[in-house]
Amino acid sequence: MVHQYKFPIESERLLFRHLTLSDIKEWENFFIDNPYLHFLSINEAKSPIEESIIWIERQLQRYKSTGLGLLAAIEKSTGQLIGNAGIMCRDILPNDNKFEIGYSVIPSKWKSGYASEMAIRMKMYFEEHNLADSVSSIIHVDNIGSQKVAEKNGMKRGALFIFKGAPCYCYSTD
Repeated sequence: MVHQYKFPIESERLLFRHLTLSDIKEWENFFIDNPYLHFLSINEAKSPIEESIIWIERQLQRYKSTGLGLLAAIEKSTGQLIGNAGIMCRDILPNDNKFEIGYSVIPSKWKSGYASEMAIRMKMYFEEHNLADSVSSIIHVDNIGSQKVAEKNGMKRGALFIFKGAPCYCYSTD
């Protein structure tokens, strides 16, 4: 176990909590009409419900093995799951960082500033709990939106490397 999230975790508009199997149906919306799944190395998507199950079960396994993983991002005003964000342990980064901040937003909530709000809050959490000296974000070379989010989050573009068969930049705080 690396770290157990300390709740509550929230930002101005969002409340974060562990994902659960009961989120599968709502998270399915992330995989519907999303032309950017290839940024997440999902090149031959299964059905939206199958992808949602795989995604959430992966986070449940991360919680069990490291205590970390992506968290449900719940819109305070509606109680709706609008995305997820969190800290993941990685041993494949091209620098010495062992942690990544990841974030994803359901397409109907794009262009609302949620990705930046989630990424910034996760970096704050990372620093508040002194998990390490630096943290990274792995971003596909064509994902300009996420590159802007990383820069807004105080990260600098680093090495280009292949992650899950795709060219990605390693943005980091060091």
